[in-house]
Amino acid sequence: MRLYSPYTNLNLFVLLFLSVISMASYASDQPQGRILLIVSGAIDAATPEKELVFDLAMLGTLPQYSIATHTPWAKGLHTYQGFSAVDLLQRLGSSGTLLQITALNEYMTEIPLSDFVDNGAIFATHQDGKPMSIRNLGPIMVIYPFDEHEKLKSELFYGRSIWQVNRVKIMMITE
Repeated sequence: MRLYSPYTNLNLFVLLFLSVISMASYASDQPQGRILLIVSGAIDAATPEKELVFDLAMLGTLPQYSIATHTPWAKGLHTYQGFSAVDLLQRLGSSGTLLQITALNEYMTEIPLSDFVDNGAIFATHQDGKPMSIRNLGPIMVIYPFDEHEKLKSELFYGRSIWQVNRVKIMMITE
């Protein structure tokens, strides 16, 4: 004998609804536009060889920050907008402490996560309100608030201001 419960249909509906939501969430984690950034390395301990890809829309879901500053490679004051590595690593669940950042031309630099915490650096995706093109040092550039802190106006931080970023490898540095 099968017992009928008025909640059976409700349970089925809830299960179906949750699976649709789950699929929509999974789809939103996939790039819909041109891939701008590939992140690898110490994302999580369970899958050390994992690579994640991001388009501009996905990067735009991270908290956004602005820096208005002068730089040695652009005339005048410009406003840069983008995300912090801190928020990216938090979103990924990573406890990395060093970023190995590579540009389209294979130039590579290493930046400690502390530069994003202590010095306010960001990964800029926009300059003066417009997405950064490859021709204009984009699509992603590490930028520091040079005008806010005199110590940032040095070869060390200028060298870390890598442009045309397309890859980030998260690393763990133990002291």
